[in-house]
Amino acid sequence: MRNAIKEFIEPSDYEKHNLWENAIFVFDTNVLLNLYRYSAKTRNSLLDAFESFKDRIWIPYQVAYEYMNKRCEVIYETVQRYEQFKKEIDAFTSKAIETLRLTQSDEEVSELKRYLFKWLDSNKDRNLLVLSAEQDEILNKILTIFEGRVGEKVSDDELLAIKEEGKKRYEKSIPPGYKDDKKKKDKEDDNNAYGDLIIWKQIIKYAKATSKGIIYVTHDQKEDWWNIVKGKTIGPRIELRKEFMTEAQQEFHMYSMHSFISTYNKMNNNLIDKSAVEEVIGLEKANKRNRRANRNVKTISLSEKIARTEETLDKIQNRIDRRKKIMGDIENKYQNQGVELPENIQTQYDNTKVKRQELEEIYEGKLRELEGLKQMVKMS
Repeated sequence: MRNAIKEFIEPSDYEKHNLWENAIFVFDTNVLLNLYRYSAKTRNSLLDAFESFKDRIWIPYQVAYEYMNKRCEVIYETVQRYEQFKKEIDAFTSKAIETLRLTQSDEEVSELKRYLFKWLDSNKDRNLLVLSAEQDEILNKILTIFEGRVGEKVSDDELLAIKEEGKKRYEKSIPPGYKDDKKKKDKEDDNNAYGDLIIWKQIIKYAKATSKGIIYVTHDQKEDWWNIVKGKTIGPRIELRKEFMTEAQQEFHMYSMHSFISTYNKMNNNLIDKSAVEEVIGLEKANKRNRRANRNVKTISLSEKIARTEETLDKIQNRIDRRKKIMGDIENKYQNQGVELPENIQTQYDNTKVKRQELEEIYEGKLRELEGLKQMVKMS
């Protein structure tokens, strides 16, 4: 009976340990891309862990393709996260001024802004390793670790066959990848919709060729990879286990990123810090929230984002120009004539100057955002 229903039986601790010691580790695209999002401590620990497996790591060509295709987008998304935080600091201090009835020139406000910006710059210097696609140290490390450990590109005929099979599988909700079926409606290149299935087929093919079991490590939490019962993740989908054992005659197991770290620490002397698990779980939760938030939100293209940002810049510039004119009129009427400004006019002049400076800071931040978007277009 055991052999007849083997795909339903979760491997024992002994079987998991044996597979860990002998299997090939395959890492998904999102595992590689998230290295740009982690803190330096977590990122370096994970890269060291990958390197420790030496000849027992491998990625399908599809993973390498997806990583290179999305790398620039993730780099500039991460850089812009810090730029966005600068806006949050400005918004916070403006709220503090309004709520506490302070003035922009108040020393406590200036001290608060200096502290927050200093902290942000320190965090950025410590954790943001890659600022541009041209100088990418993470890419260099990945290229070194996976040198000679990448599968061959799928032939056109094989790719066509996988896509034809994928259409039938997705109609019946056969894993993996059917949750990505909607992507092909929006993409001329439907590799995006069939990416998971292409990866899956390449993994099986590699396992057959090497007669090795596979451990697949992924950040993907969708039900078309995982057997989820009443909100609890049990293990890989039963269908995936059965297909793998039937096709490759080998063992297959999966780890989420945080369970991979936990297991790695049990199996090795060089431990990954526990804070890495917390960070990985935090990122997974954030991704879940973002997916829920984006389900009913129309996707905005880069060109649309650029157009909107340019429109915002024009509006900000008009507001700056209006304040310049107000200040210029006051200067012509009073200061240039050698007349001292009345108290109420002096207050108006000072407030206008402060607001103009705030707008100029916002303009500079928005301009940097525009440059980042244009850079993403060049790299895409």
